[in-house]
Amino acid sequence: MSRLFRNSLIVAVFFGLDKILALGRQILVARQFGLSYQMDAFNAANNIPDLLSALISGGALGVALIPVLSEYLETRGRADAWRVFSYVLNLAFLVTGGLSILLALFARPLIAHIIAPGFPADQQALAVSLMRLDLLAILVFSISGLVMAGLQANQHFILPAIAPAMYNGGQIFGILVLAPRFGIYGLVYGVILG
Repeated sequence: MSRLFRNSLIVAVFFGLDKILALGRQILVARQFGLSYQMDAFNAANNIPDLLSALISGGALGVALIPVLSEYLETRGRADAWRVFSYVLNLAFLVTGGLSILLALFARPLIAHIIAPGFPADQQALAVSLMRLDLLAILVFSISGLVMAGLQANQHFILPAIAPAMYNGGQIFGILVLAPRFGIYGLVYGVILG
């Protein structure tokens, strides 16, 4: 079996596994929390961290980095490519960290006046607390997303293919193991673990 075929098969298997785990996660979330004020707070708390994650790790920056690193690897060599990667990774970490701190400081007015102004005070407080925890996960995601881009630029596809399944697996662990003890916080801890 050729290396290309084997790698393609592994990526396809983990892609399928991720989709199955995502479906399982959704079913478990619905069973554990249903339509509840905790789930509404969780969803409200995730809006801005998800946007930040999509722009930095899982989206724009990560996708844009792959062809840049590939070009550097091909034309300038591994040392220059890793210098660029290190620069982008450190810059992304600093920007994400700075934005996360800023968003954590302003989480209360963001939730109360922009994201969920219709929530009662206790639900807003829960959303603020959950958002601050989610922002911790974004720091990890920003690094892991860029590391995955670096791996893909180096023709290593297996670990990046496994990562989404691990994310869903972490959430499933949070729902099954942590949520019975910690409530909705168990789901957030699962997000961080994933």
